[in-house]
Amino acid sequence: MTSIDGLKESLIHAGRILAAEGQGDLIFGHVTARLPNDSEHFLMKPHDFGLEEITPDNLITVNLEGEKVAGESRRHIEVFIHSEILRARPDLGAVVHTHAPYAVAFSALGRSLQGVGHEGAMFHKGIPVFSETADLIIDQTRGKAVARALADSDVLIMRNHGIVTAGRTIEEATVLALYLERACKAQLMVESCGGARHVCSHEDAVAKAGRILPQSPRVFDYLVRQVSSGS
Repeated sequence: MTSIDGLKESLIHAGRILAAEGQGDLIFGHVTARLPNDSEHFLMKPHDFGLEEITPDNLITVNLEGEKVAGESRRHIEVFIHSEILRARPDLGAVVHTHAPYAVAFSALGRSLQGVGHEGAMFHKGIPVFSETADLIIDQTRGKAVARALADSDVLIMRNHGIVTAGRTIEEATVLALYLERACKAQLMVESCGGARHVCSHEDAVAKAGRILPQSPRVFDYLVRQVSSGS
């Protein structure tokens, strides 16, 4: 079972990885992870800090009402993305929300993601889109709408806003965010050349996803080594 200290370390690594991969946006974007043996509370990146600036001391603890219950730092106003998803999905242990630039640009096209490469194949089931508002998710009502849009998926595109990825662990949710951003980047490159003539078949996409997605913990470990070495 993951300890609280271990969970904090994973959140710190997740923030640094997302920032290093280009998904940082000043002090915006957030990562959360449900506390071990406590389904009603989760750790959250603090407001006023970048993703790469998370430390054990500035992480905060929040309940499913979106209320900060521990920690000195300010809470993000969009906490309700996380609280309502974790409330609706007890199977999930972590949520990532970033303003990934390629995904935001792709969302404006109103098109479906295609299996251009390995990353696109990861999303062969399709990606739900939240288009109710491009404004910030500032209350429980909007948070519940985001959770409804996510439904039983682990990934959501918020049109003209950003992405949400989720997983049993913060490692899974983080790697999924990287795959989504890379898939959107690849398709934007293809779209700039007139669109794809050939994409991965559904059968091949299912096979690739089945082989690649289970490797997320090892991919995360690799990324930790990269950011730790300064590469």
